Amino acid sequence: MQPYVIKTQKLGLRPIREEDVKYLEEIDKDPVVKEYFPEGTLSRREIREFIQESLENHENKNLPCFVIFRLKDRRFVGEAYFDQLDSGEIKVGYLFHRQFWNRGYATEVLKALLNWAKKNIKAPYIIAYADKDNVASFRVMQKCGMRFYKEDHFLGMDCKFYRIRNR
Repeated sequence: MQPYVIKTQKLGLRPIREEDVKYLEEIDKDPVVKEYFPEGTLSRREIREFIQESLENHENKNLPCFVIFRLKDRRFVGEAYFDQLDSGEIKVGYLFHRQFWNRGYATEVLKALLNWAKKNIKAPYIIAYADKDNVASFRVMQKCGMRFYKEDHFLGMDCKFYRIRNR
């Protein structure tokens, strides 16, 4: 297994690879996990396209996508990524297997990603957003020092946006 680029107390993150479609299917095909995502669940083809776009973003913009594993048993727990919005803002996103919800993993990963971004991404802020009803995501963002800065209609949903100074 490729070494982890980011390690936390309980989790390891490594760059996504084409063969990781099997992992992403576990979460991207789950309607409960994808409840607050406007595109809903994804087909195998759509997951492959997401992986290809992620690989291109990493190569061309230094904005990686990671697969996340639990260190103690190497179980797949989720994905996390950076992306650039049309506005030029750099977004961080994350998605976890429902089996691993409510264990503090999202907070652990987001803190690690924000620290990694300070050293590796040249952007004044890192932002995150979620559907206005996704209270759990807002709590994670707040615990990691992100602050609410706007509401907007984005990707077909009413969202709240949070950000943190990066540089």
